Amino acid sequence: MSKWILLLLATVLLAASAAQSGMSGREVYEKVHEVRTRALDRQTEATMTLLDKGGGSRSRSLVEYSKQAGGEAYKVLVVFNTPPDLKDVGFLVHARTFSDRDLWAYFPEFKRVRRIPVSSQDDSFFGSDFSYDDFGGPPNLDEYAFTILREEAVDGTPCYVVEVTPKVHRKYSRYVAWVAKEQWIHRKIEYYQDKELYRTGTFSDVRVIDGIPTPFAMRMENVQSGHRTELAIDSVRYHTSFPDDLFSQRSLERAGK
Repeated sequence: MSKWILLLLATVLLAASAAQSGMSGREVYEKVHEVRTRALDRQTEATMTLLDKGGGSRSRSLVEYSKQAGGEAYKVLVVFNTPPDLKDVGFLVHARTFSDRDLWAYFPEFKRVRRIPVSSQDDSFFGSDFSYDDFGGPPNLDEYAFTILREEAVDGTPCYVVEVTPKVHRKYSRYVAWVAKEQWIHRKIEYYQDKELYRTGTFSDVRVIDGIPTPFAMRMENVQSGHRTELAIDSVRYHTSFPDDLFSQRSLERAGK
């Protein structure tokens, strides 16, 4: 059988699999978006561990607060508690819509708040393998194109495998995500720059807290450098109701106090 016939057969089978799913890639991500939006009112305490290729490790503890602010608006505040050199370093997001948001970081050593340009949202989150955008809340779905590639299980959980391509400039040219059916959360993700894989993520130990499926173990790895970051959730509370003052720049400077 010639190569072009094999390629045609693979294409037909892929299209048939996507059609049988009964959902488009966009519809899958509308479900993901719904879960992420419901999870916005929360407080999370977590431990972040950075591991280098040589086996060295560094640990950090942090707390994250977030709230919905009407319509598509939301606010996020992240503050590091340890180690000493990162204590009270913070990150603040004010989103007016899913595509219009301001980001700031605070460094006590310099006693000033620094604005983070949106063009830097894919940069490393304080030296980790996560990005600022990973902590930035739900995205604007209209800025992406979605294609279902196939269905595949991750750790026994049936998933839609969806290719997501940004319509605006990002550090990555596309990513492929394994989205758990019924739970509508990421279980695995691969980021590509053109054809080259450069970052991977896994999301495991999923528990349902207050009706919201929540991965308690997350791992992001830079496959080019071999550096990886593990994020373990120590505690999470949903349906919180924090005052707007908590999400001010003054609060950022005071580590949320």
